[in-house]
Amino acid sequence: MFRRIVSNLSFSPALVGQLGFYAKRLRREEATRRLGLIFTAMALVVQSLAVFSPPEAANAATPGQVGSSPRCEVDVVGPRASAFSVNDNKASVDFNVRGTKNCKVQVSVNAFYAPSLDGKPWSQQILFDRNTRIFDTPGRYTMRGSLPERSNESKGCFYQVDLTYGTHNVLPVLAYGHGRLDCGTATVASASCSSLEVIRQSDTKFTLKGRASTVGPAQIKAYSYTVKNAAGTTLLSKEMNSDAKSTQFEYNQTMPGTYKADLVVKSTVGQDTGPNCRTSFVVPAAATPSVACTNVTATIANRTQAYFTGSAQALNGARITGYTFIVRNSAGIEVNRTVVPGSGPTASTAAVNIPRDGNYTVQLVVQSSLGDKTDQTACVKPFTIAPPATCPYNPSLPASSPDCQPCPDNPDIWIKDERCKANVVYTKTSTNLTHGNMDASKTAARANDKLTYTLTVENKGLISEKVTIEEDLSDVLEYAKLVDQGGGDFNEQTKVLTWPAVTLGAGEKQSRTIAIQMMESIPVTNTGTGVPTSYDCKMANTYGNTVTVGVECPVQKVVVEQVVSELPHTGPRENMIFAAVLFTVVTYFYARSRQLGREVRLIRRNLNTGTI
Repeated sequence: MFRRIVSNLSFSPALVGQLGFYAKRLRREEATRRLGLIFTAMALVVQSLAVFSPPEAANAATPGQVGSSPRCEVDVVGPRASAFSVNDNKASVDFNVRGTKNCKVQVSVNAFYAPSLDGKPWSQQILFDRNTRIFDTPGRYTMRGSLPERSNESKGCFYQVDLTYGTHNVLPVLAYGHGRLDCGTATVASASCSSLEVIRQSDTKFTLKGRASTVGPAQIKAYSYTVKNAAGTTLLSKEMNSDAKSTQFEYNQTMPGTYKADLVVKSTVGQDTGPNCRTSFVVPAAATPSVACTNVTATIANRTQAYFTGSAQALNGARITGYTFIVRNSAGIEVNRTVVPGSGPTASTAAVNIPRDGNYTVQLVVQSSLGDKTDQTACVKPFTIAPPATCPYNPSLPASSPDCQPCPDNPDIWIKDERCKANVVYTKTSTNLTHGNMDASKTAARANDKLTYTLTVENKGLISEKVTIEEDLSDVLEYAKLVDQGGGDFNEQTKVLTWPAVTLGAGEKQSRTIAIQMMESIPVTNTGTGVPTSYDCKMANTYGNTVTVGVECPVQKVVVEQVVSELPHTGPRENMIFAAVLFTVVTYFYARSRQLGREVRLIRRNLNTGTI
């Protein structure tokens, strides 16, 4: 139009009115395009912010993802002065320990004499060394310490307890206390050997009898008898563990000569002997020299090792020169021969290894100045090497194997038998009560519908198993609310419903049922980006198997998300190119409007001056 008006203006000056009207139109168009250019520039700035600092999805994660760590708390109640007491010459103190989870409480105990009686500082008045114990469980405890003999009965006693706590380093003292104790009268404990008697039964048989006495709390522990010949060689050393005031035993000695017997009494306060516990006796000489094998014994240790002990008598000048122990199997074949030199009345071998199990005999042959002597009755004894014990549940294992154990709930089979295990199966079903108790996974849930979930756990194995039943309702509760917890504990943060752990026996099955109700208005919240299953018009959860219940979402949510999903996916580069093109186009039209307005003003001025 501008070109038509300008080209015809010289032939029809009346067109100047239309030129004025066109100039007004250009001014309004310029103002509109200037405003469009400003808004386009502002939109470009906003687009740049969105590109360089993109927004985060409002539904990018689900709640219940924050954990907590346990704290260590210690609460120690220190001792009280009234807790100190003395009983049976022992000082004791009571105290309570509470709240020691993940911590340890260290308790140290000292007892002191009263310092005012002899002027010494408390640090030098310790009755017994520091007693330290560690406690890691709550409870009420008592620590005791013996009080030793005191030189002055008028002295009192003080008792102190230091309590500290810590895991690695000993921390400063939290509490301590001391109180005066009535220590009682000190008693001197002692034990002594009273007498030793050698009672003759025959020329070669004697009875050794010892007696002891005690004072105070001392107790007899053992009697130690020793018999020596005239040369000082020990022929007998016998210790009898007993707390009685007297003990006795029979002693045989066939060799003529003079012998000395000693007795030592051992007690809780030490050991004692004396002139009344030393004596001597005489074995008269026999007329004819003789040597006799008197006994042989076999002791089995560690199943395959045998120790042999033998004894013999040499009378009237005869001499023993050695002992030979011969081992034969059940077929009479010799399998071992051990020679022990010696002239004493007894001899013992070191450990003799007999690897094969079976029945054996040991024969003792005594070498002497009168030749080899044995006795088929007294000096031939049978013994048995038992076969290695096997596991009754698995014969291929030794009985000592740590794997030799029965199945806990079925002692007829081995603990590592493939049948000895729990086979726990978890299953889950859902029912829509509003739609005629039909399978909820086969119909879409609507607003206000009521649904139930049944969780079943079954042990199909042969042993018991401890299981915990948990139900994660985080996806379900996006569209519904929990109306019946079925006896479980619900965590509002994690949206997890938990029941106490149960132990399922072999073949046992248990179930838990909960109920939910759909919301009155189904949310139109967009599907999550970080968690794609969030608000996706489905309620899915897993307990063994996964149950997915469809939700009848509002039309606008379905349509909007469907349209959005079909839109082309553009990134920052495409957005910036589109914004730059749009800005260029708007700038072009704004500049064109300004140029046309300037040209119209020039033409009107030339027309008014008569140059056209």
